[in-house]
This record gives sequence, C-alpha cells and structure tokens, in this order.
Amino acid sequence: MSGRSVESIQRELKTRYRNLDELLERQAKFGINAPLDLINQIHDEREAVAGLEELLKTAPATEPPAEAGQAAERRGRGAALQTLDDRDWDNLLRRIKDNNCTPFLGPGLGAGILPSDQEMAQAWAAEHRYPLVDGDNLPRVAQFLSITRDAAFPAEDIARRWQTLKTRPNFRQATEPHSFLAGLPLSLYITTNYDDFMFQALNYRLRKASRELCRWNNYIRDLPSVFDPGSTVEISPASPVVYHLFGHAQLPESMVLTEDEYLDFLVNISRDQTIIPRRIQKALVNTSLLFIGYELTDWRFRVLFRGLIASLERSLRRTRVAIQLAPQPPENSGITADHVRWYFEDYLAKDDVRIYWGSSLDFIKELRQRWTEFNERNEPA
Repeated sequence: MSGRSVESIQRELKTRYRNLDELLERQAKFGINAPLDLINQIHDEREAVAGLEELLKTAPATEPPAEAGQAAERRGRGAALQTLDDRDWDNLLRRIKDNNCTPFLGPGLGAGILPSDQEMAQAWAAEHRYPLVDGDNLPRVAQFLSITRDAAFPAEDIARRWQTLKTRPNFRQATEPHSFLAGLPLSLYITTNYDDFMFQALNYRLRKASRELCRWNNYIRDLPSVFDPGSTVEISPASPVVYHLFGHAQLPESMVLTEDEYLDFLVNISRDQTIIPRRIQKALVNTSLLFIGYELTDWRFRVLFRGLIASLERSLRRTRVAIQLAPQPPENSGITADHVRWYFEDYLAKDDVRIYWGSSLDFIKELRQRWTEFNERNEPA
C-alpha cells in the first residue's frame, strides 16, 4: 500500500468508516447475541481503519481531485453538502428565538480548560504503556485501561482529574461560549461532555436549571428525573434542562467512555426506547439540531449522529446544522486542509447538514454577532 496518494487512502478510509458504522449498528441490534462472524468483521474493519489512518500520515499529497467537485455538482444542490448561508443563519436565529432549536455541546467547548480527547488518550497511553499505534483514540485507550486496571478506572480517573482543575470558565467574559449559550431563550441543552460547565453557566445567568442524565445502564436506572411521570418541574426557557447524554464526572458510573460502553449504550437504547425520555426524542425530531464543538471523526459524534439521531424519523425533522472544529491535518504529512474538507463533504453529502467551517469559538463569535443584529432588527417599533 506504500506510495498511495492521499485521495486513494481517503476514499478507502471513507468506505471503511461507513462499513464500520453499519457493522456496529448491526451489533447493537444483536446485543450480547451478536454472531461470531459479525464480531470478526468488526475487528477486521477496525484493523483496516487503524492501518489506513497510520498510512495517511506518510502518504504523498496531491490536490483534491477535480472529479470530486464535479461529482458533487452532478449530485445537485439538494444532494451535496452545503455551508451556512444568510438564509440558513436567519432560519437558525428564528428557531432559537422561538425555542425550536436544540444545541448539542461537544468537547471543543472546553478547549483551553480541559484536555482534548486526543490529549487525554495520549497522556494515558504514555503513562500506562498502551501498546498499539492509535494512542490518541480515547475510547480505545480507555478500553485498554478497563482491561489492564479495572472497569471503573477510566471514568474514575477522569472524574478525579476534573475535580482538581485549576482553571474554570469565566462566565463574566462575553467570549465564554457556555455563558453566551446560557443567555439564549432555550429550554433544553444536550451535552456529550462530562463537565458541568453548561449547568454552571445557566446558574450564573440566574436561570433555574436542572441537570439530567441519560439512564442508560442499571447503575443509574433508578435515579429520579424531571422527565418522570408526576414530576412538578415545568421545563421552559426560564427553567431549562441540561441533559448529559453520555454521563458526567460527578457520577462516574454514568459515563460512556470505553468502546464497550459506547456499544452497550447503543444496544440499550435500541432495546428500550424509554431510556431516552419522550421530551428528548421529540426535540431530536421536531427542532433544529445545532452541533457545537465536535470533530466529525470522534466517537461521541459518530455514536450520536449515526447511532441515535439517524435512527429517528427524518420526515418531520427540521434542518440540522453540524458545526465542525476545523480538523488539523497530521503534521509533516503533506495533507492540506482542503483534503480534509473534501473528505468530510463527501462523507456527509447524503445527510441534511449545513457546515460552518471553523472552530467552535469562531462560530460562537459569529452567532453572538448575528443574534445581536437579529434582535435589533426585530425590536418593536
């Protein structure tokens, strides 16, 4: 495979990613009864992906192929991936104002305060002598630690590190993303992060917020919830909910962190549709979904996007907006940002997605400016 071009590797990697997604979805449906040949196929695809990712770092770079752009043009505007234009921004702002938008918060919002998933994985890999080449893959390194230490170690170690943070978000700063989002008239915030920054920001804004967990495993199944029948909590922009889909660090047993836990999460929610509260399901189907702080290749986004949301009915769904952290090409590889952008555009072309190309902080800055201008234009005369 040596000497292959970036485009050739990316094309195969795209196919391998899709194959792996489909195989994992099939495994989730089988649960613990997954057939051996399916498990072997998943293992083979993972090995192939790891090899291609490593090969991509040393592949000779060329320009993204012209036929990729021509193919996208042939697919037509309705099929190709689109970036946010002024009309998309206006739709998004109106839905925020009408409380018809649900933001999803990814790890990029904690940049500068919390280590990234890659940094956390690399620290663990170095400290615990992780033997494989993908030492920047957090779920895989966490899986290794769950075997070599014990099942609770990865979540408990992250919880310990988060509790001893020396730096916290400054919610007084206008540029702090959680603080800005807390000022929007929304009743639901969904986070895949383990921190409580969104909950703290809402409290700072004097909004009577509730924090909820996805009760995806037996350890947390009986926790009380504002979504339970008979609850007296009225969810509204004045009393919003922060829903931790993959758990939070103050309750380590709630966290979805290792590869096995991601698979168990998918198995459990596919078997028991009541795990995801009806109010959350309705928000996923009936509101615009705003993803902030994700890289499109990380496990959190893929499980969320391909596993949970893709399984819901599409017919009633409003425009979904995916906000991507601009991925950094591997160092010294010759791969350019254009190559990465072309790959993601091709990967997501079949989905109803609008992409903002830039960091989450850049997006928050533009959203804040447009939100201010939108409110000024729509003030009563």
